[in-house]
Amino acid sequence: MLSLLRKVLPRSARRSSAGNAGVVLGEDSFALVLVRRDGTGKPSIDHCRVHPAHGATGARLRTVLDKLGASRAAACAVVDPDDYQVVQVEAPDVLPSEMRAAVRWRLRDAISFKVDDAAVDVFEIPDPARRAQTRMLFAVAARSAAIERLTSTLQPAAKGFYAIDIPELCLRNVSALLPQDDKGVAMLALNQNYAQLVTTRQGVLYLTRRIDTARRFEPHAQGRGEADVDASAIALELQRSLDYYESHYDQTPIGDLVIAPGGERAQRLAAALRDETSLRVSVLDVREHCNVYKSGELVTDWPSLMALGAALRTESAE
Repeated sequence: MLSLLRKVLPRSARRSSAGNAGVVLGEDSFALVLVRRDGTGKPSIDHCRVHPAHGATGARLRTVLDKLGASRAAACAVVDPDDYQVVQVEAPDVLPSEMRAAVRWRLRDAISFKVDDAAVDVFEIPDPARRAQTRMLFAVAARSAAIERLTSTLQPAAKGFYAIDIPELCLRNVSALLPQDDKGVAMLALNQNYAQLVTTRQGVLYLTRRIDTARRFEPHAQGRGEADVDASAIALELQRSLDYYESHYDQTPIGDLVIAPGGERAQRLAAALRDETSLRVSVLDVREHCNVYKSGELVTDWPSLMALGAALRTESAE
């Protein structure tokens, strides 16, 4: 969670009887997912939809939440992929209270926008296999203007708004639902121009990598609406990343890859990667891992996938 909103709500207010809401804002729409947990079984998805905003996103979001009886749901928004960067940095030898300031200084030459115009936060990376290696952290820098836009839209519309998260951690939350996560799993999420890879084990994020696919469209796929990616190139990037995970963290090899969100594009890539790799490749089916009510097409686009991950966010994930 980005530090700007770390104290918006006390912890007790985040355990809302209205459940949890994940929100992703688009240019003239928003994705909204509502999730309830009873602590005993699968989370329940009560709502999953991309809503048109008609030029009034905040007002439309407030109206939808009120209609669904979810105006007090603990709400988490997701920053747009173009508005933040994640960088691995050496952990400064400072007090925890001084960590963000020290990391901010180290990001000056590591990100593509001015760090003075950024909200900065950090989250831990598991220790490497060789303890003598330098301790590293994931540092997140998000454009302050983007954080302000999210805050100014969400705070008036959602009474339980308490956090802003990043796509990598949203994917971690989804991946943690998978039974394969117990021994380690890779998830590959398809955006329009890139694929986001994460590896998790027992709910812990070990590795994240953004794989550019903008120049890997297959010629025969033009005109489909969403072009396929070059499976051979993706397979090579996957292998390099999974080899690093295995060697750097001394983990058993990951054998499962889950592609998300669901849909024809994911199915085509899954079929191709089964030929290109030795991985057990599947496509995410939310109904296998969540109770779904009033279901239609669920989580078949990037905004809905991110909103689901945000709605699955727990206090232990902060």
